[in-house]
Amino acid sequence: MANNSNEPMTNYGIIKTTAFWGIIISGCVSFITFILRIIEACGVSLGGAGWLLSIFNLIANLALFVSVFLAAYAHSKSKSKTFRILFWVFSVMALLSILGFNILGMV
Repeated sequence: MANNSNEPMTNYGIIKTTAFWGIIISGCVSFITFILRIIEACGVSLGGAGWLLSIFNLIANLALFVSVFLAAYAHSKSKSKTFRILFWVFSVMALLSILGFNILGMV
């Protein structure tokens, strides 16, 4: 039986790995956020908890974005040029949205 750790990392393997770690990071961040919100609801002042919660949510969203981006990129490589352009335009819009910029809201 082959040892999976010695197998070369393929594109599909990278996608699976980033999706796994994206879910793990997002779940951990969601759990920490949940605990901090419970502590705040109990009346304990955490000072910079709002700032901390927004940083945690940013990390979770970026981790999930990376995994979805890699899967979508692998899918879009075999598509037409128009489809690939749309992929890049919407990927940039999604990333800017995660970072706090709302492109369509400026109109």
